[in-house]
Amino acid sequence: MVNVHAWHANTTIQDAATWTFTFFKETGLDLAAALPNKPQMFMAEVGWPTFSSVPVVSSSEASVANLQLFINNFVCTANYQSLKYFFFEFMDIPWKAQRWPGVEGFWGLMNSNKSLKAITLPDCWHE
Repeated sequence: MVNVHAWHANTTIQDAATWTFTFFKETGLDLAAALPNKPQMFMAEVGWPTFSSVPVVSSSEASVANLQLFINNFVCTANYQSLKYFFFEFMDIPWKAQRWPGVEGFWGLMNSNKSLKAITLPDCWHE
């Protein structure tokens, strides 16, 4: 499993999905293919933060709008390519935001009250 966070790589939201696929191929799929047991690789964490509790320097803002752009550019392509991934994460987690100021508590597809953020989930092929 490989955690793949384009936001932490300081890439732009426009390049985030492409960066994610490239990073996963180079640090996950290619390395696994070279091993004798050929393990199946998964993206353990992939997503985009929607808020930061402290000022940050980044190429792209942590925002709901940028989460939507990431979803639009990542999900259907990953599904079409049969890539295995776990979206990071289900909902925002307030204690993480208190313990680690910044974006850590704000990676959810849902708010901390389990309501879907103002996003549209794609309807595309998957296994």
